[in-house]
Amino acid sequence: MEENIFILQKEDGGEQQCRVVFTFDSEEHSYVLFSLIGDEEAGISALRYVLDENGEMSGFSDIETDDEWAMVEEVMNTVLAEFGSDQTNYFTITNEDDEEIMCQILHRFENNGKNYLFYAIMEDDEPVLEEVYASAYIAGDNGEVADLLPIETDEEWEMVEQALNSLAQN
Repeated sequence: MEENIFILQKEDGGEQQCRVVFTFDSEEHSYVLFSLIGDEEAGISALRYVLDENGEMSGFSDIETDDEWAMVEEVMNTVLAEFGSDQTNYFTITNEDDEEIMCQILHRFENNGKNYLFYAIMEDDEPVLEEVYASAYIAGDNGEVADLLPIETDEEWEMVEQALNSLAQN
């Protein structure tokens, strides 16, 4: 999944690069959950946005009411719970340098009898959510990932993208 970055104008006229963590729509507005690049200690923030004529995020504005903040926080908590850590949801892959890399399963689902998952690579005991991967997999006896399989067809990729989009809208 491609990393999504946008630029915010700061009050002093400077620019701040921001990394998209998650976007979602309500009946009235679109929202982006983001982190500040270079200031990861700041945590996750949220803003409203609109799409410009090129389909890019623009027109950022602050969240205005307590009810709106409560709704955004509920979505944020749901995302964190969905992507939360459960010790049974880890597996390793081997890179081209023959090094084992720890991965965390973010979501599993089944379609037409085939198992799929979304996962992220772990860095410093945290999943790197800016890069989420999708794969088909073979489950072991205890539900663990026994083997990753490629997603082979355009139709299969389309179904996987729809599954990811439905998670984003919940």
